[in-house]
Amino acid sequence: MAKKDDRMKKALTVMIVASLAALCMVAVACGKPDGSPQKLPTPDKPQQNGSVAVWNDDPLYVDFLVSVDGTEYKTSEHSCDVVFALKTGKPFDVKVKALGDGKYYADSDWSEVLTVFPISLSMEMIDKSDNYRIKECAVASGDIALPQMFNGLYVTEIGNNAFENCTDITSVYIPDGYEIIGNSSFSGCRNLKNVSLPDTLIKIGLNAFGDCEKLNAINIPKSVAKIYDCLFGCGMSHLTVDADNPYYKAEGNCLIQKSDNALVFANENSVIPSCVDIIAQGSIWTDKLQTLSITEGVKKIARYCVNCPNLTRVQIPASVVEIEPGAFSSAKKIAEYTVSDGNPVYKSDKGHIIRKSDGALMFGCCGNVVIPDYVTVIEQEAFYGRDTQPTLIIPKGVTRIEYNAFFGCHGLKYVALPDTLTYIGPNGFNIEYDNKGNYVYGVYSLTIPEGCESLAHVGKQYASPDCEIAYDDGYAYAYSVSLKIGDNIRDYTASINSIVDWSDPANMTQAPYRYGYTLGGYSVAPGGSPITTKEELDQIAYMENVYKKVRVYPIWIPNE
Repeated sequence: MAKKDDRMKKALTVMIVASLAALCMVAVACGKPDGSPQKLPTPDKPQQNGSVAVWNDDPLYVDFLVSVDGTEYKTSEHSCDVVFALKTGKPFDVKVKALGDGKYYADSDWSEVLTVFPISLSMEMIDKSDNYRIKECAVASGDIALPQMFNGLYVTEIGNNAFENCTDITSVYIPDGYEIIGNSSFSGCRNLKNVSLPDTLIKIGLNAFGDCEKLNAINIPKSVAKIYDCLFGCGMSHLTVDADNPYYKAEGNCLIQKSDNALVFANENSVIPSCVDIIAQGSIWTDKLQTLSITEGVKKIARYCVNCPNLTRVQIPASVVEIEPGAFSSAKKIAEYTVSDGNPVYKSDKGHIIRKSDGALMFGCCGNVVIPDYVTVIEQEAFYGRDTQPTLIIPKGVTRIEYNAFFGCHGLKYVALPDTLTYIGPNGFNIEYDNKGNYVYGVYSLTIPEGCESLAHVGKQYASPDCEIAYDDGYAYAYSVSLKIGDNIRDYTASINSIVDWSDPANMTQAPYRYGYTLGGYSVAPGGSPITTKEELDQIAYMENVYKKVRVYPIWIPNE
């Protein structure tokens, strides 16, 4: 009996010890060994997710204290609404701490501060839809998050030019639900570094992130089905595309359209891969690239494919069989094109690109321009905006000068045209004046050969159909000039004063041009003495008034 009692006492002792141990464990879990409350773990720094700030949850958390610029409120959620940032004009700080019960758990420390930057937006309803579009941003700075909803409806589009030139924006979070980013929507946001695109995005518009020079990394979601040209400004170095995107892929910091292997985007940080067949319109966009070497394997170069203001050299491989007019028009500093000897369609000569089949000059270089004497056509925009020497001879044999061929050639003043020329397209040459009528740049004089159809933007300095045309070794010049008189005989002075400076009659402004000669004035007859006074011209105008015009003859002095 005594042994049985001993065993019962021993078992009871073990139970008591175990119970005490359990109580100690509970005490440790609910507080410190000295019985004081245990501090809760500090919440992570809040993160902005669309129109709310969120922070991590924990099984120990029950309630939170949220501070918004010092104003505190209690919540049981692990998030707070920051959509009111849309209505403020300054940033505000958000921080949070977990609340204890005061007995077993003490309050946590405050989290790190999240600064929420305000944006002020104007919205518009999308036609035939119950959704909103961001129309315009009035105020935006720092790291911003776009609203997911407005007036109880979803926001699904960013309108054209909505955030254009918002230079204070540094980061943009676009929440799920957005489907369209409009044309030039973030163009000119020069301090924009980060953009988060949602998985619901379908279309990115023309020049959407143009000139965002600090935006060097972006990922295109798998949902994006259409990307228009001129996508990014210079600086992009880490361009990626979701592997499951069926329309686009990225390689060598290039964006490539899968359906036709067309290059959609590349810059100075890109290496064009051999899989590319087409250089698409607006695809190469950078102000840092000086030499462009097209990769062997590319077959077509589309019009206006480059926006590279400092590009000076272009190398064309043998594989390229089509280059559309205007492909390099925006790169006005190109001094040399070179074409691989094995190219079946094109060749390079004197720095230009020539089409082999018909001798058409497709793309001209800047500098001291010499046009090969076998060229037959100056193609559209061939010398668009190029700086050239002041005097240019178009070789005998050229029959057509196409649209915009020499438009914007600021240094070109005198052009000798051959008698073989039959057509000059719109804006084939141009001239510009300031608002006071003073010459700024462009061709002083262009004598159009007889029988040549001219649709060029011609000013009063060009030879008119009333001019008599003569030829010197096949190049046209004005033999006589017919100056029209208005209804009033005195109106003739407006036209004659456009070419004669009566304060110095030897100074002939905007005068006809003859290659190898200098204009010495005008006479009343071929080979006559020059007209030196307005009175003399008055007499000529009176004698010829019946015809409502005055005919004068340029005096040509051979250059030494």
